[in-house]
Order: sequence, then C-alpha cells, then structure tokens
Amino acid sequence: MTVLQNFGSAATSVRGAGIGRLLPGRIFARIGGLAAPVAIYTVFLLLVGLPLSLVLVQAIMPKLFDIQAASAVFSLGPLERAFASPRIVQSILNSLELAATVAITTTALGGAFAVLIQRCNIPLRGLIGAAPWLVFLTPSYLKALAWVLLMSPGGYLVQIGLLPSGWSEAFFSIAGLVFVHTLGLFPLASFIISSALTGLGSELEDAARLAGASPSTIWLRVNGPLLAPAIALSIIATFAEVLSDFGLASTIARTSNFGVLTYGIYSATSDYPVDFASAGAQALILLTLVLLVVMADRLLRRRADPRLITGRGRPVRRYELGAFRWLAAGAGLAVVFLALFLPIIAVSIRALSQTLGLGLSWDNFTLENVRAALASDTPAHAGLLRSLGYAGLAAAISTCLALLLCVRLDKANSVMRTIAVGLSLGAVAIPGIVLGFGYILVWNRLPGFRDWPFPHYGDGSLLVTGYVAAALPYCLVVILSAIGQLAPSLTDAARLQGVGAFRRLRAITVPLIFLSTVTAFLLTFIRTVFELPMSQMLIPLNGPVAPTLILKLFSHDQDGLACAIALLAMIFAGGSASLIWMVARRFQPQNHRLIAGRSHS
Repeated sequence: MTVLQNFGSAATSVRGAGIGRLLPGRIFARIGGLAAPVAIYTVFLLLVGLPLSLVLVQAIMPKLFDIQAASAVFSLGPLERAFASPRIVQSILNSLELAATVAITTTALGGAFAVLIQRCNIPLRGLIGAAPWLVFLTPSYLKALAWVLLMSPGGYLVQIGLLPSGWSEAFFSIAGLVFVHTLGLFPLASFIISSALTGLGSELEDAARLAGASPSTIWLRVNGPLLAPAIALSIIATFAEVLSDFGLASTIARTSNFGVLTYGIYSATSDYPVDFASAGAQALILLTLVLLVVMADRLLRRRADPRLITGRGRPVRRYELGAFRWLAAGAGLAVVFLALFLPIIAVSIRALSQTLGLGLSWDNFTLENVRAALASDTPAHAGLLRSLGYAGLAAAISTCLALLLCVRLDKANSVMRTIAVGLSLGAVAIPGIVLGFGYILVWNRLPGFRDWPFPHYGDGSLLVTGYVAAALPYCLVVILSAIGQLAPSLTDAARLQGVGAFRRLRAITVPLIFLSTVTAFLLTFIRTVFELPMSQMLIPLNGPVAPTLILKLFSHDQDGLACAIALLAMIFAGGSASLIWMVARRFQPQNHRLIAGRSHS
C-alpha cells in the first residue's frame, strides 16, 4: 500500500510538472501564433489604414482638424460644395472622359502589340518584346515633360519641320493627354493580353481553319471571345491607372487647363489656407471611382474565367508574314521609338543645350546644366542626392519589412495569407495623391502623432515613411510568391536541430530567395527615385527631392536644368541597379551550391 501510494504521488507530481511546463509553452505558442496577424495588421494600419481612414473622415467631418474650433460633427457640406462647384464637377467629367478614352486606345495598341510579339514571326522580336518593361518603369511625368519639349510651338519637332501646322496647339488638349497616356500605358495592356495569349493554344484555330474559316473570321469568332475577359480587364486596369495618375495631371493637363481630380486634391492642400475639407471631398470622390473600378475587376475575374490551358493544348504556331514581316517589325519598333527612345533623346538633348529656342545647332550644346546639377553647393545637386538616398533607404526598409512579414505569413494559415495579399493589392489601387494627403492629416493634424519625433511632419523621415507605404505592397507580393515556393522541410530540419529562427532566416530562407529579394529592392529603388505624388505632398523642410524639383524648374522656365537632373537620376538609378543586379547574379550560384552541400551532408 505504501509503495502504491508513493507511486501514485510520484505520478501525480510528474503529471503536475508536465502540465506546469506545458501550460506556459502553450501560452507562448499562442502568443507566437498571434504575433504574425498583429504585426501585419499594425503595419498596414499605420502605413495605409489610418491615413486612408482620416481622408474619408475628413470628407464627412470637415471641422475635425480645425485649429480654432475642432468638432466631430457629421456633415455632407464638403461633398455638396464639391458637386456644386463647376470647376470640381468639370474635373470629375474630365477625369472620366480621359480615363475612358485612354482605356480604349491603350487596350487597342497593347493588344495589337501583344499579338505581334506572341503570334507573329518577326525580326528583332526579343528586342521589341523587352522594350515595354522599360517603358513601364519610366515615370509618367518624365514622358510628359519630354513630349512638351517635342510638341510645344518652339519644340524640337517644329524646329526640324516634322510637326504640321496646328498640331502643336492640338497637343495641349485632351488629344495630347490621350496620346502620351496611350504610349505610356500600352505595356500594361500588352502584359495582360499577352498572358491570355500564352494560354490560348492553336487547337481551336486549327479546327476553325479545317472548317474553312478565314484568319479574320478566326480572330473575330474564336480567339476574340476567348480573349474578351483579358481585354475587359485591360480596359478596367488602364481606366484605374489614368484616374489615379498625377504625373500628366501636373504637367500637360495643368498647362492645357484640363482639370482632373488628382491635381484638384493637390491644389486644395498646397494653397494657403489649406482647404482640408475640399481636398477630403475630392479624395473621397476619386477613391470611390477607383474602388468601383477595382470591384468591377474582381467581379469580372470571378465570373469570366475561361480555362485556356488543357492537357491537350498544342504549341502556339506563329504566323509567317512573308514580305510583311519587316513591315510589322517596323511598326513595333516605331511604337517603341515613340514610347521610349524619343522621350529619352528629347530629355538628353535639352539637358545638354543652353536654350530650347536655339535648337540643334552645335553652338547651343553645353555641359553647364550637367555641371550645375553635379555642383556640390547647388539645390539641384542636393535634391538629386536626397532622392537617391531616400530611395535607397526606403527600398531597404520596405524589403526587410516585407521579408519579415512574409516569413511570418508563410507560417500562418491560408486565411491570413489571403487577407495580407488582399490588403497589399488593395493598397496598390490607392492613388498616391490620396495616400499622401492622408499622411498630412495623420502627422500634421492628429494629436499624438504630430508630436512624434520620428517620423515628424516636415522631415525627410516622413517622406521615407510615405515611400515605404507606397512600396511595401509591391515588395510583399514579390517576396511572398518566392517564399511560397520553398518546401517547409528546409526549415523544419534546421528547427529540429535547435537552429534559431533568425539563423534559419539568414542561412536558409534568404539565400534561396536571394534574387527575388534583390528584385524587390531594385524595383522599389527605381520606382522611389522618381516617385512624384508623395514627393510633392510631403516636401521636407530641408529641401525638395528630384521629382518635385524637376516640376518646379519646368514651371519656372528652367527646363534645361530640370532635364539634367532627370537624366542624371536615370543614369545613377539605372547604373547602380544594373551593378547591384550583376553582383547579385554572380554570387547567387555560390549560395545555391552552399545550400545544396549542406542538404546532402
């Protein structure tokens, strides 16, 4: 009996000790499981959710941030005044008209370009097919400024006699906006339609051809209906892009007195006194239009989703154009020349010339603008360095933050991953000018936040924070897709051996997704160097960055110096990105061999 009692008490003590050890472990595991959702929600709340919420609240509570008499009274007065203002109503109509027109022209050009690259056997197909990526990465305001140099009454095309009389005046209207937007956004339509063409095999075309259908009938009756969802998605995506654009709104549209919503928001926040209520109302209208487009996109993806790839699909047969192959290649090269090379040539010539009026004479060429941009004691040099420095810092923070979030998301459940990806894609759809306005409300008007030492309104730290908010969704999507391809066994084996989380991240995860991480960094860096809406809304007190300085110099007839800054920014950003990419590609195989050797051992 004594033995049994002792055994029972010992067993009880063992169970009690096990429960005592197990209960804290479960608590810590539960806390660790909640860490990922809390971190993700907190990041999106501070960087995107809170600024966007204040923009919406400002539109219906106009006295919320009134310095003299703050009030949380609900009122639709700002929206009523917005719809009663002929200027704002006209800007809404202008935005819708421009977006609808560009959506059609861009989809037509992008679709034709996609068919040319995907389905036609033409010379220089690789070169022509790679050019849209460079066009897509070029900021819209630089394209707009280049075309102003080309198409203005004293521009380069007029000087060399290539611009007919009357075309210069017609350019500074909705026609010019549609033209520049179409050349700048056709890569987006081309990417969307090319993806659909990739999955569309040749078996349906072959069947129609055997039935006696002509090529035109095949494209109208067979391929056309199958590509209709992709065409519709291209129209919707381009429509949203034009609605949210600020680059052309602050250049050609402003010069042409063609008011749009994005520039109206900027005008309301840049005038003195600042009209926060009007800016909030216009931002709410713009955001509503964009969200309606995004909802239409999601609805179309759900209801119109043809399955084009099957196990019986045949390889795509490219059309042999015969004598017309060089003519088709020439058409593709002409689009690439107009969209990419001609704007770069115009910016380069103006950066290396004294005045626009003297044209292409040898006496007009000079290096003074470049010297002024590189001189250490000039605002141009300071703005260029700020842009490169802020862009590098924002890219590093965004990439590291996205990497940590993706590691936590990879271990989370599918619902959490879906929510995070949805938040990222939704943040991409938010116009930059609206998000920048939200940052002004948070860090300049919201109690508690406006007194924070870092980031602080008027400092470069807030501009970098805005850059991070704009870039984080892109980084998150790129890195999350790379981490999702890693097998869990790679890290599970190391965890069983007692390897810590940080060491697993540094020694296993990062080397395997090294190129994807570098890609996210470089895309963020290049995009941030030329980021205009945030740069224009959150100008630091120590001086503007390059995008803001370029627009300011253009508006003050110093376009030569502005082009020099833009040219140097493209050279430095593109050169450093290319160098980093070459170094990353060189060291990537060593990482793969190292990991392979460890796995075999």
